[in-house]
Amino acid sequence: MHSTFPVFIRVILCGRASLPHVALSDCRMKDGKDVNVLKVLKKDAKLRQTHGIADADDGVLSQKHGGAAGGATRESGKAAGKPVPPAHQFFVSQNWKTLIQRRPDVAPKAKKEALGQKVLGIGENVVAMDCEMVGVGPNGTRSVLARVSIVDSEGKVLLDKYVRPKERVTDFRTPITGITGSSLFREGVISEDEARELAAKAMDGKIVVGHSLQNDFQALLLSHPHVLIRDTSVYRPLRPPGQKKTPSLRKLAEYWLQEKIQEGTHDSIQDAKTALRLYMLKSKAWEKQMRSAMQHHTSIDDEEDDGEKVDRTSLSGAKKKVKKGPKAKKKKVDFPTGEVAKATKKKKRKRAVPR
Repeated sequence: MHSTFPVFIRVILCGRASLPHVALSDCRMKDGKDVNVLKVLKKDAKLRQTHGIADADDGVLSQKHGGAAGGATRESGKAAGKPVPPAHQFFVSQNWKTLIQRRPDVAPKAKKEALGQKVLGIGENVVAMDCEMVGVGPNGTRSVLARVSIVDSEGKVLLDKYVRPKERVTDFRTPITGITGSSLFREGVISEDEARELAAKAMDGKIVVGHSLQNDFQALLLSHPHVLIRDTSVYRPLRPPGQKKTPSLRKLAEYWLQEKIQEGTHDSIQDAKTALRLYMLKSKAWEKQMRSAMQHHTSIDDEEDDGEKVDRTSLSGAKKKVKKGPKAKKKKVDFPTGEVAKATKKKKRKRAVPR
């Protein structure tokens, strides 16, 4: 019993100050078995109700309900200056099992916050991703995937694999990526196709958080719904004051989290976790903005769809019914031959005069 109940509970349940007639041995183990404390308390409560047990100066006195001894006991208790406890003080309610069942596992406020996070998508529906790339081709200017890391909403690693590119690597970019030639030829390295398949499975139907995610999706040769992308590099409320250009993840971490990252080589797991923490800082406002944007977008689409159908047959019939009136005939004016010759000469002269 001592191992299951804290000290203060044992004092309350088994203390002589509160229950003088319940021995401490009743609350301890008997023959290696735990005694049901609630049964002891209920038995004691019944005894109190039946016999009206009360404390006095020289011990425990008992009396029957409505008897003369009962009045004498109460009077003696008052005379001694000690209040006589009522008979129902230590009574255990019959619905204690129901009350225990109704007891919440989580505090109501914490439960409400957790529910709000689920509604906003801050739960199992969120993952964070970061990739490291190496250079291929002439001078290593073209980037290909060399490492992919994905963590869940709690920062637990779902995927972290080195990827062996199909093309020959001409620049490992070791000072930034920390990747060397031996990194891509050790045990556990996967191919580009395997990495693409695993990443697509981890991100399927989930909100993807990251920094400059367009580069990561391009390296993976994957696409993702725009409404499920949360890129910390383009979200304006995360941009530090006075920052006009796209901020780096290092600068955002230093400003919002007061932490320094990427001091040496980059770690894709650390970068993914940092982007996730930045998202969590603004998640409520971010998700609210995304919901309002989606509602506005759907309302515009509905307005464009709502229109009256045009009956082509009725228009064609109307066109057929419309009859054009007779063309007006030009009146011919008969000029004498001499006058016609003079008029034509005047026209030619007018055309010849330069403007």
